[in-house]
Amino acid sequence: MEEVRTAHRESLFVRVADPQSNTVFQDMPAEWDDFNVKQLETAPLPGGRRLIRLRGMEEGELLAETDTLEIMSVTLPDGFLLQVGRSTEARDDILEYFQGVFAIVLVAVLGIGVGGGAWLANRSLRPVRDLAGVLRSIRQTGNMNARAPTRKTGDELDELAGLFNALLDTIESLVNRMRSALDTIAHDLRTPMTRLRGAAEIALHAPPDAETYKQALADCLEETEQTLTMLNTLMDVAEAETGALKLDWEEVDLSALLTSVVGLYEHVAEEKEIAIRTELPARLGLRGDAKRIRQAVANVLDNAIKYTPPGGRIEIEARAEQEQALISVKDTGMGIKPEELPKIWDRLYRGEASQSQRGLGLGLSLVRAVVQAHQGSVEAHSQPGQGTRVVIRLPIRSPR
Repeated sequence: MEEVRTAHRESLFVRVADPQSNTVFQDMPAEWDDFNVKQLETAPLPGGRRLIRLRGMEEGELLAETDTLEIMSVTLPDGFLLQVGRSTEARDDILEYFQGVFAIVLVAVLGIGVGGGAWLANRSLRPVRDLAGVLRSIRQTGNMNARAPTRKTGDELDELAGLFNALLDTIESLVNRMRSALDTIAHDLRTPMTRLRGAAEIALHAPPDAETYKQALADCLEETEQTLTMLNTLMDVAEAETGALKLDWEEVDLSALLTSVVGLYEHVAEEKEIAIRTELPARLGLRGDAKRIRQAVANVLDNAIKYTPPGGRIEIEARAEQEQALISVKDTGMGIKPEELPKIWDRLYRGEASQSQRGLGLGLSLVRAVVQAHQGSVEAHSQPGQGTRVVIRLPIRSPR
């Protein structure tokens, strides 16, 4: 047996054995002494090609952490065996190096991912926390002026903050209007309540007399009726504005309805020497609530008669116009100031000129509420001293 050892770590192990597995030639680097190659002589002769792995040995025991010698065996045509092997140490070093690099990269990626995810989550959830803070502030303080900040980014959360602020604006407006309405109602209720109390006190302090008691009861009933009318009208307006007003849909002949409304007010108009002229088609049909439409038109006509001086006239016109029924009520009354015109539809609003007339300031509010409940529109055109024209437009077909 001839052995040639080299000092090169990357050298190959070469062994040639005869058919009886006796070593004829062997070349192995000196650093590989811990590999027991003697066992190759006792190993069964392989058939064809076969890969053999040898682990390092120390005092007869396998080393737990050492390289491996991989040997490929090939049987030559003359029966001899050629075995060539190489240590896996270099490969293991490279794999260990890449494992370390991979671990470092993995830790870095995980750190960046966790930190970036936390930053993005914090940045993304900031608008939600702002909304929660605004809600908490409103709940604790009752201050409706708080608003969620918007970042002008155009994303969904920014849109949500904008919608939330718009909702707060609407709620604040409704609350302010409700407070104003309640203040006005409280003020307007004070007058009939005072009259009721005054009539009752007069009757109680007067000498016992049936006529006195009867007159006191009549005054109390009148004031009570006015108060109930105001409260019922307010309820109707509130229901209509919130979409809760119940409408009894039916086929309505608008021409016949307007004729009946005019007939109700002819006597009042004659007493004030006011002429009422109508220009109505033979029939103008639409789908709607006849009772509510009659109530709205009656309120407009009542206002026209109330604020038109003796000798004036009122013109009522109706016609079909682009799938809508148009109702026009024009008077020659005192008119409305431009700055007051947009306010006439507000609840309990009474202009300067109307203070001399008895009323609740709810008639036109109810008109607008009823018309809007029918998916229609109403508008007023007026100039001081030149009269007023109120135009109501109602869809001929009921909304689906």
